[in-house]
Amino acid sequence: MASQSAQTPYASHPEPAPHRDLWPGIAGLVAGVLLIVGHILWLNTPDTDGRGALGEVVSFYRKDSNQALAETSALLLLAAGLLFMFFLVALSRLAGNRSHLVLVGGTVFTAFLLLAAIAGNVFAITLNTSDVFRVGPQTALIAILLLDVAYAAEIAAMAGAAVLLFAVWRVARESRAVPGWLGWFGFVVAVLSLAGPFSAWATPLLLGLWIVAAGVVLILNARVAQRDEGPEPATARGTA
Repeated sequence: MASQSAQTPYASHPEPAPHRDLWPGIAGLVAGVLLIVGHILWLNTPDTDGRGALGEVVSFYRKDSNQALAETSALLLLAAGLLFMFFLVALSRLAGNRSHLVLVGGTVFTAFLLLAAIAGNVFAITLNTSDVFRVGPQTALIAILLLDVAYAAEIAAMAGAAVLLFAVWRVARESRAVPGWLGWFGFVVAVLSLAGPFSAWATPLLLGLWIVAAGVVLILNARVAQRDEGPEPATARGTA
């Protein structure tokens, strides 16, 4: 018994069945791409600092094209959040006894991502869909407030993501369930996420790249598992 346990130092981290990870991996890949594109569109919103912020906000939201881009950004980020939850379940299976940290961190990230998507774009969506709401110096103050709320939600979202990424990093160091390079990539993103308001404009983009990479890992694991299992024996098919 002692020799057997010595040969399997990571017995507490059982390998999940990789063939279950194909569609969650695809969901993660798509979620990462949508997160990147949606966040890039959101970064086009005007700066809320400085004395000229009010005029910039009014000028920005009076353009129909900017209203449409904001609505597109909201839809992309909402879709990214929903797909990420599907991906999160498979990722937590890889985390073994740290699955609770992955689930909690990922859920916090998703909740605040959805809040940021709504708060940061609802002003433009209202302008685009309402006949009575108009942009002006007074209503622009609402837009500035909502943009600041969205950025605060981004900071909170990345704090949740940092918990997830640190957990995956620990799993990568302790077992083979997660590739080492993916764990260290996540560690770097997690550390940068701790900078809060100074880095929240960029870290969602890095997280999106990490999610894409993690999704590809899940897909490759599923393909390898399917290849190793091979075709179903003819006798089994005949007796089914």
